[in-house]
Amino acid sequence: MVVDESIPADRVEDLIAQTGRPLLVKVRLFDVFQGEQIGAGKKSLAYSLTFQADDRTLTDEVVAKQQSKIVQRLERELGAKLRS
Repeated sequence: MVVDESIPADRVEDLIAQTGRPLLVKVRLFDVFQGEQIGAGKKSLAYSLTFQADDRTLTDEVVAKQQSKIVQRLERELGAKLRS
């Protein structure tokens, strides 16, 4: 996710965790990047997300829906953009 450099990574992680519950069981920041490719005043935060359910096997469709909800909330509340 690309966000303003003033936004703490912990804030992004908290929103990801809140939005992904109960299927999102682990969020881990694994990369922070700043540079010309991202734009001035911006940073790219890359997270590893682990989805799991005790009562069923999760389908790609279910996980994709959860990921979409997370991205939409980050866009709406933080002005984040999904880095392609």
